[in-house]
Amino acid sequence: MKFIDSNHSQLMARAMDSYSLRHRITSANIANADNPDYNKQTVRFEDELQRAQKSSGTRGMKEVTPRIVETDQNVVLEDELIEMSDTQIRVQLVSRSLRHHFEMLRTGITGINR
Repeated sequence: MKFIDSNHSQLMARAMDSYSLRHRITSANIANADNPDYNKQTVRFEDELQRAQKSSGTRGMKEVTPRIVETDQNVVLEDELIEMSDTQIRVQLVSRSLRHHFEMLRTGITGINR
């Protein structure tokens, strides 16, 4: 079933996993905003994705894994809330892309376009 488990669906699944991790890390940053000994953490995914695309094309992109990076910055609550909103928008975008992908597969299999 290679057409169901395509590069696109694997990449979108990897993106959803990455955004879930980013959501957890951002939540941890928000929870520790008042802790002076806490250093902000970020999740690197898009940078790694672009690097893989440039070096090995779409085949390498599905192998990209997110990285958690600890910075030496303090947590700024407003920045974390913006990051949370950005992540939610990205999750919606990936969800729409996956839904469209599987609707196209269904149309191809059944021949019925709804």
